[in-house]
Amino acid sequence: MLPKLHMLPKPLLLLLTSVLSTRSITEATALTGDSWCGTLMCASATVNDTIVTYELKSLNQLGWMAIGFGNSMSNSSHVILWRNVDDSVTISQRRAPGKVEPTLDPAPPRIASLSPRTNLSSASTPTLAFDIPKNHDRLQQLVWAFGITPPSNSSASATLEQHLDAGPFTLNLTKVLDVVPSSIPSPTSTSLTPSPSDITSSSSSSAPLRQGAHDMVLTAHAILCFIGFLVLLPLSSLIARWTRTRTTNWFKAHWIINFLGLPIILVGWLLGPLSVSRQNRVHVVNEHQIFGVILFALYVVQMTLGILVHLRRPKQGKVHPLRNIVHVILGIIIIGGSFFQVKTGISRDWELSLRSEGIATVLWICWVVAIPMVYFAGLKHLKTQFDQERLGWHEPLPTLLVNRRAVIRRPSEESVPDRGRIIVPPVLVDDGTHDIFSRRRANEPDPDATEMRELEHPIPISVQT
Repeated sequence: MLPKLHMLPKPLLLLLTSVLSTRSITEATALTGDSWCGTLMCASATVNDTIVTYELKSLNQLGWMAIGFGNSMSNSSHVILWRNVDDSVTISQRRAPGKVEPTLDPAPPRIASLSPRTNLSSASTPTLAFDIPKNHDRLQQLVWAFGITPPSNSSASATLEQHLDAGPFTLNLTKVLDVVPSSIPSPTSTSLTPSPSDITSSSSSSAPLRQGAHDMVLTAHAILCFIGFLVLLPLSSLIARWTRTRTTNWFKAHWIINFLGLPIILVGWLLGPLSVSRQNRVHVVNEHQIFGVILFALYVVQMTLGILVHLRRPKQGKVHPLRNIVHVILGIIIIGGSFFQVKTGISRDWELSLRSEGIATVLWICWVVAIPMVYFAGLKHLKTQFDQERLGWHEPLPTLLVNRRAVIRRPSEESVPDRGRIIVPPVLVDDGTHDIFSRRRANEPDPDATEMRELEHPIPISVQT
């Protein structure tokens, strides 16, 4: 049975009271939250017992500010705030099916309300805050948007002008806020969270520099990956498709272009994860990041398979082994996947204006139409390629015109322009000095006689009259 408190010695009672008070203060102040700053606005979140308070601080001419709960603008629940001419604040919860103006959400998943932490004392950098019921998010994927033109009225359904800029960011809601107040404050006290002015004073001076470096990394990532995946890879494929029946140097060009593309693709791809890390965001969470990893893995497999195809030449009589066929099909899949990947990059990771995004999309459409058209037009050379391979020729041979008939001859043979005579080339087992219908040498008797030679393997002959 516990002793009554008034029966305890006074020094022990004071010590117990002090310990309990300190514990109560610690538990009351052990709130969690996180903050983020960009070039146009800052955002902070404070997690209380049942609510989360989000504070948005303007760093530029304020029209409206918004955050969305999700990793993209499309189909995310947005909370939009703006300051009216009478110093009132409008809070509007909206949703957009795509890159269009969001409309009022009649049934948002959580109802947001204006927070008393809203601070309009600074005309140039006001703070707009809202409270929203707490959920089970720990690492929260969010998007932000900032507009410089305020809506024309205070209605929650007022028309919004296009945002000046927007982008994704991440908040870790499990971070313990480092605060030591002198007394136990109420859960809504402004002393429990770092104020936006504190956030700005420590990070706004370096935020433009960080954001500028981040933009440079994203730009380099986009340019290098476009050059590697949608310029060099299609070019090497087109060279193989169009020139293999015309010149023996097609493979050398195909190999050199792929070799040059390897460091460009590797560096460009690595800049993607680097950009994510610099923004303290989670890796491999959206379709652009996920498919980027898959596409790079396929590219590594394709390069390895290409080396294997080159080192292990097909056996006699087997022109197209399975590895060669897989190499061609996988190359087409990678180029097609690259088109899809670039489109997701334009739509998600490049925070472009609608006009810039429209221009990039038009150029993408032109490219996605032109490359396949040129490649499939080169399939007309397949018949010539297969004919050469049936005759055992793995290298193109020159074509001579004899009396308006196309006759393919070996470079070492002499032309025989006899009218009406068809020259049929030998297979590789021949020694190259004769073919089965060639004339006998001039120093042999009866130069008009035809020499018939026995071959080790029969060859296909097609004569058109």
